[in-house]
Amino acid sequence: MANYLRKLVSGKKARFKDESLDVELDLVYVTDHLIVMGYPASGAEGIYRNRRDDAKKFLEHRHGKDFWIFNFCPTSENSYPSSFFEGRVSRYPFPDHHAPPLAILPLAAREIRQWLSGSPERVAVLHCKAGKGRSGTLACAYLLSLDEPPGPPKLKRSMAKKEWAKARADRIMDTIDTEEMPSEGNMTEPNNLGQASPSVYTPPEVDLQDVQIQEKVDISRTPSQKSLDPIFERVGEEIRQVPLSPKRSIKLEDVIALHTSRRMKVSSKDGQKLKQGVSIPSQRRWLYYWSLVLTHVSPPGFWGVIPPSSDTRSPLTSTLPEVKEPASQPKVRLRQITIRMRELTGMKKGLLKVANTLLERSGSSKQPDTPGGGLVWASVARYDDELVGTLERWEQLTREKGDGSTEANHFKMGKRRPGSDMMGEESVQDIFKESKWDRAKMVRSFARVGEISRSKTKEETEAGAVVVHTLRPLSDKKWATIEKSVSDDVPPGPVVDPERALGGTNESAAASPTSSITAIGLVPNNATEDGIVLNAEREVRVKLHVGRVFLGWFWFIPTFHMLCPIPSTTSTKTEPTHFKLTRKEVDFPIGIGSHLVDVDVELEWIGRGEPNATVAELPEESLDPEELEMGDQSVGLSSALAAMQVAAEGGGLEESVNTAEVAAQ
Repeated sequence: MANYLRKLVSGKKARFKDESLDVELDLVYVTDHLIVMGYPASGAEGIYRNRRDDAKKFLEHRHGKDFWIFNFCPTSENSYPSSFFEGRVSRYPFPDHHAPPLAILPLAAREIRQWLSGSPERVAVLHCKAGKGRSGTLACAYLLSLDEPPGPPKLKRSMAKKEWAKARADRIMDTIDTEEMPSEGNMTEPNNLGQASPSVYTPPEVDLQDVQIQEKVDISRTPSQKSLDPIFERVGEEIRQVPLSPKRSIKLEDVIALHTSRRMKVSSKDGQKLKQGVSIPSQRRWLYYWSLVLTHVSPPGFWGVIPPSSDTRSPLTSTLPEVKEPASQPKVRLRQITIRMRELTGMKKGLLKVANTLLERSGSSKQPDTPGGGLVWASVARYDDELVGTLERWEQLTREKGDGSTEANHFKMGKRRPGSDMMGEESVQDIFKESKWDRAKMVRSFARVGEISRSKTKEETEAGAVVVHTLRPLSDKKWATIEKSVSDDVPPGPVVDPERALGGTNESAAASPTSSITAIGLVPNNATEDGIVLNAEREVRVKLHVGRVFLGWFWFIPTFHMLCPIPSTTSTKTEPTHFKLTRKEVDFPIGIGSHLVDVDVELEWIGRGEPNATVAELPEESLDPEELEMGDQSVGLSSALAAMQVAAEGGGLEESVNTAEVAAQ
């Protein structure tokens, strides 16, 4: 029964059966040296996830002490003592279904590489909760940083019995065709760091249609190929926009395909393509950003790269470099967001009305006179600034120097600088040691955009009517107008953290007597009619709603999508940049969100020295209304409604569970 439940929860992910141990795990070898798996659970959770004891037994049986675990779960979500695995655990936590602070990618990739370089027998074991999105993102980040293209497993220890038998049979048939029969030793000889040897990996057919166009880009492409997003280079004092140059042989799409081919279960239906392993668009967008950083074609000045000639730090005396002063940080202004949606008709229109009505009656929302489901609005959020600053300082400090032969060789972004993991008594692994950053919510909202009125425009297309919603920054005065329309006659009730209501372990989230609608007015909005000031180099999340019904969200870093250069004075005017996403490039466009056509984010550079252009500070606690639900009933109701929408449209168990979790975040 337990194995049946585990397979049901694993869904379309591949599993590994060790017949000698009589253990089956939600686990795969992406390469001979890189493992991804589901969370090693205990107690009741172990009934439907990997049992922690089984995971330890498996790893020790196959690898002895030559394994190191990388855990991407926040303690508010899941946790276990590192002593269970004899201290061989590193943590780089970030929330489920989200993109991480970008600096986590190089920090984790460098540590994985450093561990694996110690011995060809070593393996790195990556896990989050489901062992798919977060662990897949970091697995791909590491594989992208290698010097040679990675390949699938070749060793017997990396394959289940049936897979190994098939691999041997295929290899024998290949050698018969070429009349060259290698020895079994040659068949199983690995090279280091999980790279293919000696043959070059040919990726299988994987459904990559959902990947953004710029994420499909071959990062070894020739200058004749183009990208929708600008790429930059510095020539003296001049900044030029250029296409990517051929500097690396590793292709992002091949790395994603390799991970997918290993992580996802092969369908029994002929011709059916695999569902992507890293399926969340924002996480793939992060891999695209990382590929640009690795090829030294990220926006100029990003992460404050220090030329070797001026970098006088030594491994023993280095101190954490300071991040840019607020005045020197490049800034952009978010002017507006335009959302186009197919017009709701029939069942979907009724479902939206029912969902908002149920949420109103549960006490979590009040939207009178909204037959179509209420106003469209969005919250703007980011990670804690101190956390991101700390991660970026460690990123700068731990990157290895290049030979300096060219501007692109100043640093080897995928390798850790020797001796840089310790600064006095402080270690890079201590960043998350005390759970300072992940015991509570890691992402906090600080501003809103929305429709000023219910007026909207409609476009007629071949596919039918499309409604256009224009969301502009909501000042406190304008938000008060909306607040009044949703706050009348709402009974007060306790505010309960969604993760606690869903059975989470967030001990820091105490109940409050404040009603969720009243709390809306307590949010430091940080918006003016001109726009919302953002740090161009920091991660931003935009979460979309109709009334209280979730539409989807997306993460982005503005500087990667801005036209260059930054205006040098406040009098210099630049054309606004439009960052556009189709529905498939939005995370979890579920239920009503499936009617999204596209989203257009309008941004503009803020000239250096412009007065009052200050990036808003985050509130101590995120108080946005979508994160303040009135009691267990409304939190569960919001999640259940979202899951029901997916199930009604034919979604599977895993997709419905993910939808419920996302709607509650």
